[in-house]
Amino acid sequence: MSMGRKLRNLMREKKFLVTPGITTPLHAMIVEKAGFDFVYTGGYDVSLTLLGLPDVGLITETEMVGNARNIARSVKIPVIADADTGYGNAINVIRAVENFEAAGVAAIHIEDQVSPKRCGHVAGKLIISLEEAVGKLKAALDARKDQDFVIIARTDAIAATGGGLDEAVKRGREFARAGCDMVWAEFPSADIDYPRKFSAEIHRDFPELPLYFNYSSNLRWNESRLTFDDIADLGYKVMHTSLAGMRTTMQSMWDYAADLKARGAQAEIDFEEKLMRHPMGAFHEFAGFPKIKELEARYLAAEEVEKKYTGSVGL
Repeated sequence: MSMGRKLRNLMREKKFLVTPGITTPLHAMIVEKAGFDFVYTGGYDVSLTLLGLPDVGLITETEMVGNARNIARSVKIPVIADADTGYGNAINVIRAVENFEAAGVAAIHIEDQVSPKRCGHVAGKLIISLEEAVGKLKAALDARKDQDFVIIARTDAIAATGGGLDEAVKRGREFARAGCDMVWAEFPSADIDYPRKFSAEIHRDFPELPLYFNYSSNLRWNESRLTFDDIADLGYKVMHTSLAGMRTTMQSMWDYAADLKARGAQAEIDFEEKLMRHPMGAFHEFAGFPKIKELEARYLAAEEVEKKYTGSVGL
């Protein structure tokens, strides 16, 4: 079963799907071990983590596909990957779809911003014409080899110059008519009226169309208190908490570094004692060293394995 088919089956079986947005294979492995059904990797976090650059269209398709390939290879659950604008026009989109599909991901999303794009929750967004956006999505649909590979159409029209909710609805309908498997609108605030109205308008014409929701870190859910069940009740099938891997890494690494700077070795000693009691404490085992030893015993010469491990300290 392809990962695209696996993702489609999950959408049929469950009321909704949710996952933390991640950046690296390590994050993905943790998400899988924690029991989530799929992995989402976005452009903002990959750009900042891998390149140290903001999400303004500076990361390339090659870099995004390479990272997505490593993530897909590290887990046994479906991966949804950010394909930004498709990295150019409809012809570039064809190559992007081919490469992401070959990388082993289950789905990608393509947005209607002008290239170079920028994060969906910062100022200065511009959108391409509806005609060009639909053409790019049709190219994506035609380019996939496996018809179960999921193409998600994203519109940034609500908060873009010259856009608005009505424009986003218009685009969502046209993306659905083009045959896209799922539609995603970026919302500019945690105001429930935006997602409620968008879902109602789209589902009036396409009642079975799955909608994607970005539970974005920019939207202050601590103030609105909108839950995943609330969102699902509005008609959204798949969602992720954005930048989760990046934000938790930033916070925990800052806290550790600041503590180490302030308290020296005692900070590391205290951290080690805390980690030993944590589910991730056995990090050598989590990394897969026991499996490597098992494979060595199976395939390497017995005398070589004995030489490697006899008297060796460690796992």
